[in-house]
Amino acid sequence: MRVFCFFVEPASYTLDLALNIYDKNKINYCFIKSNTLVDSDSKSNKDFLDKKSWISKFNYVLTCFRNNDFIIINGYNNYPFILTFIFNLFSVNKRYIATESDTQLVIPNNLLKRFVKWFYLSVVFQNKYVLGFAGGSDSHKDLFRHYGMKEDRVFLMPMMVDNSKFYTDKKKLTKPFTFLFVGRLLDTKNVDKLCQQFISLFSNKKAKLIIVGDGDNLDKYKKNYPKKNIIFMGSVFNVELINIYKNASVFTFPSSVEAWGLVVNEALSAGLPVIGSKEVGACFDLIKDKETGFIAEDMQDFGQMMLTLFNDTELLKRYSENARDLMKNKWNYDLYNNCLNNAIQKVAQWQ
Repeated sequence: MRVFCFFVEPASYTLDLALNIYDKNKINYCFIKSNTLVDSDSKSNKDFLDKKSWISKFNYVLTCFRNNDFIIINGYNNYPFILTFIFNLFSVNKRYIATESDTQLVIPNNLLKRFVKWFYLSVVFQNKYVLGFAGGSDSHKDLFRHYGMKEDRVFLMPMMVDNSKFYTDKKKLTKPFTFLFVGRLLDTKNVDKLCQQFISLFSNKKAKLIIVGDGDNLDKYKKNYPKKNIIFMGSVFNVELINIYKNASVFTFPSSVEAWGLVVNEALSAGLPVIGSKEVGACFDLIKDKETGFIAEDMQDFGQMMLTLFNDTELLKRYSENARDLMKNKWNYDLYNNCLNNAIQKVAQWQ
């Protein structure tokens, strides 16, 4: 069976996924965009649709539709998906289309947005030739179910990084105790609230907070929190970032809006217990009932969990071992490969 995939962008984790899964399964693919906010130290020789004219883009998507039996598209609101869906509506020879999404189920408060989203997704997800590839097994699957997709067309396609880059043979206790945050410094990441909790609870303790990431708030945060034990690193990538993970004690991720959060995968792979807010999508699959960290209800709760791991060395060690075990032996490329091939086999049976 001929399978093709439209990836959004050549981010490092996407290129790793393509190399370790899609290339090995001899599945061809392209990228919708050539630029990415996530640094990558490798390049791809695949097609980038944003470098083509609109006519060429249209013809490219049409050719992929005609030449393949099963088409996988990252997302459901971009032009490759919409065009492929329309082509399928008017085609005699139907193809199966999978939309791969890390989006959690969120019902808009605005009535107009709620209606538009309901109408569009109901039309798309109730079409029997559309499959849902959910990045997680909880709220991510609920997105497809809520808008009418039948259960047998909803598949787990786990959000993934190359865990092996972050493994360490034996996690050592770090001195001083180091809390770590990695991500864009946006308002929704709540880094300012994280700094406030740290100052309130750890000013007189042997601990430090390292914040990795760039964004509009970087200069403001540096000015507002000029503490020796709060270190703003700015943008850090590749080997330097991996070493920062390996030398930290606990990963903190207090985001109030986070569809998934691949930094959680990275931190757990490096043997870091994770404290995440309940809005972080990765928490459902990687922390809940796994003893790999804590899920906080609010920032006060978040701060108390930081104290718990700081004060309990044995708990810290156990959660660290559990984190590495989960990412090495369960939530890994083997899981993704099995999920992908299971979906492909199901499509082959339906054709």
